[in-house]
Amino acid sequence: MSLIPMLSRVLVAAVVAVGLVGAASLAEDTAVAPVPVPTDAEAAEAGTDREGKLWPMMQIVTFENGPCESANGDHGVCFSQKECEANGGTASGTCANGYGVCCVLTVTCDGTISINGSVFQSPGFPAAYNTFGMCMVTLNPPSGTCQILLDFINFELAPPLEGDCTNDTFVVMGANQGSMIPTLCGTNTGQHLYIDVDNSQGPFKLVATLSSLSFQRHWKVKVTFLDEFDPCLAPNRCLQYFKETMGTITSFNFAPPTATTSREMLNMQTYSICFAYIKGFCDIGISFSRLDLGNVNQVCDTDYVAVGAEKFCGDTTSLSVTANATGPITILVVSDDDNSNLEEGFSLSYTMMSC
Repeated sequence: MSLIPMLSRVLVAAVVAVGLVGAASLAEDTAVAPVPVPTDAEAAEAGTDREGKLWPMMQIVTFENGPCESANGDHGVCFSQKECEANGGTASGTCANGYGVCCVLTVTCDGTISINGSVFQSPGFPAAYNTFGMCMVTLNPPSGTCQILLDFINFELAPPLEGDCTNDTFVVMGANQGSMIPTLCGTNTGQHLYIDVDNSQGPFKLVATLSSLSFQRHWKVKVTFLDEFDPCLAPNRCLQYFKETMGTITSFNFAPPTATTSREMLNMQTYSICFAYIKGFCDIGISFSRLDLGNVNQVCDTDYVAVGAEKFCGDTTSLSVTANATGPITILVVSDDDNSNLEEGFSLSYTMMSC
């Protein structure tokens, strides 16, 4: 997940018999068990005498700072104990065969994120946050970053009003010029965004702006920086990217309605959903379990979902289509500035078909 893979190195002590001259001192963070003085027989067997001593020999263990799961199930990064402390993280569980710790890196309002796998979360998470105003973090991508991946582990802001994010907003700043990154609100847990930044100098920021409306807000967004060689990199201009052979995709704010939330399509959306190429798979079968968007007379003009060149709109709970693998397969989502009809959006499942 890192750019030029970031590595941690720890020193592990192994006991060997050496002379007094040339013994190396131990690193500050190396733990060594007390060394016993050998008997004459032990010394002879080891090839030395009692004038010599047993000294620890250093072995450097190197491991990648990759993603890990903490003891309590949170997302973390595998670091040495000292690196985790130096980066302000919290160690929770081990990784790298016990040589590292799973370091949970959380940042909240007015903080800066420069390490892969860090999380931007609301103050006091998972408790509700109801402070009026702006909560913003600055992203400091490593050199060579092409994309920024945002994974919405948890996302609950005030719902839209007729499709407009009138109360709360979540905005991404710093994307390539011409990128159409949607403003988000409502419920978006489980969603993700790929942000192209290869032609941008920033500044890069994630901004949650909260209204005075009383609402149980909380969010937790994982940040990953991707370079051009990263296998997780999405095709350019794909806001969402799916790499599994089957899965479920929904529009933003498509969640079961509650007493305080609504399932409602957000206005002013124009974005592409893309699928990875997987060997042995060609066409993709797409089944809508819900499509509530645009004109019910099937004239799809300013609100629709397009699979390839074919547009779909209307109000249905059953619609199936096959996307042919004559080239890259994409789904285009478009909504205009009016959702006075409180259209819900869409939910679909997809299955990649064997060639």
